[in-house]
Amino acid sequence: MRIRSPFHRLIRLSLQNVSRNLLLSTATTLMLGLILFILNVILVLNVLTQSSLQELAQKIDLIVYLTDDADVYQVNQLVNDLNKQPEVLTVTYTSKDDALKQFLNLYPDQSDPFSQYGIANPLPGNLQIVTESPEDHTTVLSYLQTSPYAPLLLDSESSGENQEIASRLLSLTLFIQKLIFGVILTFVFGSILMVMNAIHLSIYTRKTEIQIMQLVGARPGMIYAPFLFEGAIYAVLAVFVSLFLLLVFLKGTALTSYLSWNSGMTPLALLGLELVGSIAVGLLASGLATRTYLKRSLILDHS
Repeated sequence: MRIRSPFHRLIRLSLQNVSRNLLLSTATTLMLGLILFILNVILVLNVLTQSSLQELAQKIDLIVYLTDDADVYQVNQLVNDLNKQPEVLTVTYTSKDDALKQFLNLYPDQSDPFSQYGIANPLPGNLQIVTESPEDHTTVLSYLQTSPYAPLLLDSESSGENQEIASRLLSLTLFIQKLIFGVILTFVFGSILMVMNAIHLSIYTRKTEIQIMQLVGARPGMIYAPFLFEGAIYAVLAVFVSLFLLLVFLKGTALTSYLSWNSGMTPLALLGLELVGSIAVGLLASGLATRTYLKRSLILDHS
């Protein structure tokens, strides 16, 4: 005769609880999976907006134009001081001559219109400053206007169109982060309520069996354990349902590798993280339900 270990018996009883109320178990699993799927989709959107914001920030330049009498030594000192600012990523100096060359390169088929009419080079030298974030432009400009280099400055301009796009992306990112927090709360409280409801029905279905187990001296832990494991089963199944839906959602796109590269979150890492979190919520919900309903029904004593 084959002897089953307590763990095998625990699994068998838990699966029996799930199968006895198959419709409710399926509905609970699908609802939890759908909430997790929505959370995963929002996480994908968050990664996309964050990476887009970072890429766009690199393209938004603050251009500071210099006066014609600014000498090279002062400009080099200014560049060095700007590079020491925590908000500044890179500073590129373009002299008057280089600015003219860049202008002429835009129209290679045309001759120099300035020399043709005996006009001196009117283009000023400039500093092209790339900051960590578009919001840092104001900080850098304030520093320049109050620094000893203020007399060297002629004018400044920023890529307004890109800055507006970045501002919208930043607002979207903040909204998505709040939405993530809201969905996580919804998942936690929704999971607790749905799992507690399913466990309650399982306890009611096995009420006579539980009373018999108590009469023959079964320890409370042996009665609690199958219901705790049942809650963990709902959580595990919900995670796989959500990831299956997410893979279907991302199928045919290059987002899977893109997300792994930009967020560092591989599908395996996401699976592990959600399994741990979901199982913890499932155990908490089933523990609350078991403790509440078993004591309320006076099946277990209060010792």
